[in-house]
Amino acid sequence: MRAVRLVAKEQVRVDEVPDPKLRGDGDAIVRVTHSALCGADLLPYHGWTPGFEDGTILGHEFVGVVVDVGDHVDRIKPGQRVVNTSMTSDGTCVHCRANRATQCETRSLFGYSGVYPRLEGGQADLVRVPQADRCLWPVPDDVSSEDAVFVADILPTAFAGVQRGGVSNGDLVAVVGCGPVGLMAVISSVGPARKVIAVDGVEERRRLARELGAEAVAPEEAAEAVAEASGGIGADVVVEAAGAVPALDASFGLARAQGVVSVIGAHFEPDYPLNNAVMFEKELTLTFSIGNPGRDRELLFAAIQAGKMKPSTVLTHQVSIDDAVEAYRAFDAREMTKVVLLT
Repeated sequence: MRAVRLVAKEQVRVDEVPDPKLRGDGDAIVRVTHSALCGADLLPYHGWTPGFEDGTILGHEFVGVVVDVGDHVDRIKPGQRVVNTSMTSDGTCVHCRANRATQCETRSLFGYSGVYPRLEGGQADLVRVPQADRCLWPVPDDVSSEDAVFVADILPTAFAGVQRGGVSNGDLVAVVGCGPVGLMAVISSVGPARKVIAVDGVEERRRLARELGAEAVAPEEAAEAVAEASGGIGADVVVEAAGAVPALDASFGLARAQGVVSVIGAHFEPDYPLNNAVMFEKELTLTFSIGNPGRDRELLFAAIQAGKMKPSTVLTHQVSIDDAVEAYRAFDAREMTKVVLLT
């Protein structure tokens, strides 16, 4: 089969590799039709993921059709169109029992190694899915695969960040960073918030944010826009979706006193200089969210079915898996906002 592998720093290759096989009674094999590139894929791509193993097949967001299941898989059947959860979970550890599946003691992230146990990803013709009854979910017939692929990771991540930020009616929300997950935060905030201000340096991303119902501004315009919208007080909730230190720094300045900075961008800085004086003076709340697709996917699918959410609005490119090398280059260069590989 074809598979997109990271073979060295900033070197992606489409290789022919052996088809995956069932390894356990809880496994399933999925023939992938749609697999998305995510900003989190760029962390190992640039060599920023400790211990990442060269040759790992990338991709933690995919939709496909089940072709085989193990003897102990009860809910998922061959022939079903399914979407994955980006992380695996066993359902038995203390975190899983408390509905904290993303903190599962045995979790793995599809398409990752090093920081998690290696698990080959879904940017391939076929993928093995462990714990399939937990990690796969049937896609409703009236939901497109282009919408469904967002439910694997970035829509639940953004939704969790908005929920943990406590966004409610009347709130002013600033979303800092309008890559794919930031745009999902715009989608998740536009309904309950009175106003959403989206901040990004790329005009195409700002255009998409406007289409989703936000006011979109460049980073240098953000402070003035938030001040004008809030009477100088600041945003009730700031969703930091860029995963960059300058964006996190800016978020503390945009938040009002006793506001919330809700982080959904991926951060791995062990020495971030948190400004305790600002945090204490403004009595800010700082929270981080990975997202929990297994918990929220039914709710999000229902919102998609009802027309309340249309995540594929931000899908800018669909290309053949054979063109994955160029897709990674363009995605990294911000020439493509959200990319899906077709097999």
